Amino acid sequence: MKLSTKTRYGLRILLQIAYDTENNPKASVKGKSISEKQDVSEAYLEQIMIPFKTAGFIKTVRGCNGGYALNKTPEQISVLDVIELFEGKINLVKCNDESEKCDKVEVCPVTRTWTRISDALRKEASSITLAYLLEEMKKGTQLDYVI
Repeated sequence: MKLSTKTRYGLRILLQIAYDTENNPKASVKGKSISEKQDVSEAYLEQIMIPFKTAGFIKTVRGCNGGYALNKTPEQISVLDVIELFEGKINLVKCNDESEKCDKVEVCPVTRTWTRISDALRKEASSITLAYLLEEMKKGTQLDYVI
């Protein structure tokens, strides 16, 4: 399982906005600034921002001081939210997926194993929020490169 660049860049972009507006939650960050800091083209940034806006994670602010701002607090946005926005529900195998359930799911000896692992990934990803990532950055951990 590999995450798409939209998921990976998306999390970095949200973290950048949270970092840049941490001391002033009503502030916004210009797309060009995010693009430069995250080394992402403005066109690709726009592609990532559309689902974030639709999902209610960010809002756009108009005017000369406009840009992007979080529409939720950093505590309300988890890594799971970002993953599932771009990748869909974490489910390691199709046989457990409600829409593609395998006809052997009731008798398969490993179905519960795949479900257990998928649930563990979802639980861990939901426990990591933007607020947590911001705190880790302040400690000088491996996230320094992001900003």
